[in-house]
Amino acid sequence: MLDTHMIQTRGFRNRDEGFEVRLRLPYYRGLWTGLIVGASVTVDGERHEPEDLTWSIGDRTWSLEGLRADETARWSLEQPATLSVPRSEPLSLGFHDVAVELRLNMSYIPEELQPTVWWEERRLVISQ
Repeated sequence: MLDTHMIQTRGFRNRDEGFEVRLRLPYYRGLWTGLIVGASVTVDGERHEPEDLTWSIGDRTWSLEGLRADETARWSLEQPATLSVPRSEPLSLGFHDVAVELRLNMSYIPEELQPTVWWEERRLVISQ
């Protein structure tokens, strides 16, 4: 079960070449991945740009460019997206201030009013 927040408490962890953070889709229905403009992740003031992140939804993984080009993939409400963030060193154990800015295009909103931006900040912990 997912948290009600966009930034999930489960799934925040170090990986071999960086760290991961999981997101719940904040939109009220599923979304074709081609409508995802991108996301930036900031941890303890260190910003990571949308082009640097790798997206995983279910058992599929893409760069931002690949995610937007995939005409068959969807991000459903029940499925978290995992953002893999490259970093030369792992994050230290303990608490971190994590902020995510997620930009999505909505199929029914006029183009001049796009993208829709969701922003959230949470304090998460890396325990191992």
